Amino acid sequence: MNSLAARLARVVALLKDPRTPKLPKLLVLGAALYMLWPLDLVPDFMVPVAGFLDDAMFWWFALRSLFKAGEAAPRKPSDG
Repeated sequence: MNSLAARLARVVALLKDPRTPKLPKLLVLGAALYMLWPLDLVPDFMVPVAGFLDDAMFWWFALRSLFKAGEAAPRKPSDG
C-alpha cells in the first residue's frame, strides 16, 4: 500500500466514508483551497524553498490527520 495510487485511493475512500470525522475532511479541503488561494503565508516566488515548504506542511498536516482519523474510526466486523 505504499504506492501513490493506493494512497490516493485511501484518501478518496476516507473522504467519502461517513465514519470519518468532519474536521480532518475540512482540513484537506482547507489545504486544497490554500493551494488555490492567490495569497500565501510565504510567497513561493520570493522565497522559493520556504514558499513550497509551507504548502507541503499544510498538505502533510491535513493528510496526516485524515489518515489518523481513518485508523481511529470504528469499524464494523464485516469491514475486515
